[in-house]
Amino acid sequence: MTTALNTIDGPFVFRLNDNGVGPHLLVQVCTERGWREYTGDNNVFKDRWNLWWKSGGFSQTHYKSLLPWQFINRIPKGNSICRKDNLVRHLKCMKKVYGNVYDFSPLGYNLPSEYTRLAADCSRLEKDERIWICKPVGQSQGRGIFLFRKLSDLTYDSVAVVQRYIENPLLIGGYKFDLRLYVCVPSYRPLAIYLYKDGIARFATEKFSLDSIDDPFRHLTNFSLNKLGPGYYEKKERVGAGCKWTFRQLRRYLEQSGYLDWLLWQRIACIVTLTVLSQAAGIPKSSNCFEFFGFDVLIDDNLKPWLIEVNVSPALSNDCEVDSEVKKPLLHDLFDLLGLPVCNTGLSLFTIWANANIEEEEEDEGGRFYHNKCSKKRCKIGREPMKIVNLCPETRSMQQAPDIYSENSRYNPLFVEKNIRRGLKSQSSREQASTSMWDNGRDWRRPSKREGAWIRICPLVQQRSSETVEFGTGCSAGPRYVEKEIKNTVLCVQKFLKTAKEVHRKFGKQGDEKCNDMLQAAMELETEIWLPNK
Repeated sequence: MTTALNTIDGPFVFRLNDNGVGPHLLVQVCTERGWREYTGDNNVFKDRWNLWWKSGGFSQTHYKSLLPWQFINRIPKGNSICRKDNLVRHLKCMKKVYGNVYDFSPLGYNLPSEYTRLAADCSRLEKDERIWICKPVGQSQGRGIFLFRKLSDLTYDSVAVVQRYIENPLLIGGYKFDLRLYVCVPSYRPLAIYLYKDGIARFATEKFSLDSIDDPFRHLTNFSLNKLGPGYYEKKERVGAGCKWTFRQLRRYLEQSGYLDWLLWQRIACIVTLTVLSQAAGIPKSSNCFEFFGFDVLIDDNLKPWLIEVNVSPALSNDCEVDSEVKKPLLHDLFDLLGLPVCNTGLSLFTIWANANIEEEEEDEGGRFYHNKCSKKRCKIGREPMKIVNLCPETRSMQQAPDIYSENSRYNPLFVEKNIRRGLKSQSSREQASTSMWDNGRDWRRPSKREGAWIRICPLVQQRSSETVEFGTGCSAGPRYVEKEIKNTVLCVQKFLKTAKEVHRKFGKQGDEKCNDMLQAAMELETEIWLPNK
């Protein structure tokens, strides 16, 4: 059977949540890229969308019915670390196996299951007058969080996490702050992690003091809380009005204050990789989906970074100038990283698989678990793909640029009749289970070093194509193989950290460029060094 298609017309359509409502900045970026907003289920274009962005999760049926030209911002089981109790559990397990390399999160207890252990430690440390912080698992934006010194002051009516409170945070002008970092994981098998070069330093709006542990404006840095505080609009010492800085502003302050911060940022990049690794063993193989995380990291007065939590839906609001400066280019670069078009308002240049040999094939249930449930046909790709003329100049130039789309792109435009689009299914689920390539041609076995300001932090060293074996494929790729790959990655991160410390000790005073060059040479890295700009 031969399938051919001469012309396909239609825009790239983005969909937000279930009700069509989403962050203004996200809508703005999508519109700037020439995309059209999804208009709802009750019209002739039902289910004809390309990107579905949700703040919550997707059901298994969404993964089963995902078509080759559709993409979603959730990986199956890919955000376990975003629950506070799961994060504590994952990191504890990894620390037992790998030791002090995982010593980057405050000691934590899941309540009520670990209350007895918490009570014993509180009793043992009572003379030290330690301060603890309690966080409800099911809430966000700082809601329900409080500090306490005595166990008798602890009250909770739902699942919660209690952690040691970091009592010596680095202060700027007397104000506590933390870092919001942006992370993209487009694939777990093989694992690829990207970290954005810019981010946001978020400040409390009252000066830090351990004498006032009941005042959230002194101890919590959540913007949603601090924008309501009395000190938000005041011009605060060294911080200024508001409560956000870019990483560039922060690095300039650290430089002016005499801090050598190069090693700090390398440690932060390692925290991100090690945290994502902590849940990697439980992630099934998937395609055309990705995770976009917000990592919150606190820096203490010894310049040691501490992981506070991971957010599954980092805020994409545009509340101040810093938000627009950081998040808008971040989203454009994110969509470029994922291979989504910049302009697709008319005919676009995509490869349509012509002369595809369609063979009937019975699929096993496991092979199609996260792919199109409807398709039971296997397409063998013909040698000569047929291309559609691109009438959009912006898209034409983009298609000619390297690393934006592969020549053999399998991304299909939106408006395709059902009987045609079934024939254009480029791979059966069994074939797709043996490759890491998305349907738009993105191959995560060979992830790019960077896209815009997104820098690949894992893998640090690319495997040769002859050595590449994907998680979950091949006769040896069972749980033991996955554990081996995770172990190898942790060991690589350990080596990276050890080398970075040595480089910093010897060359830290000679500046970032010298440190980067020495680390690249010592580790024989095949990616860039992640480091925010000054």
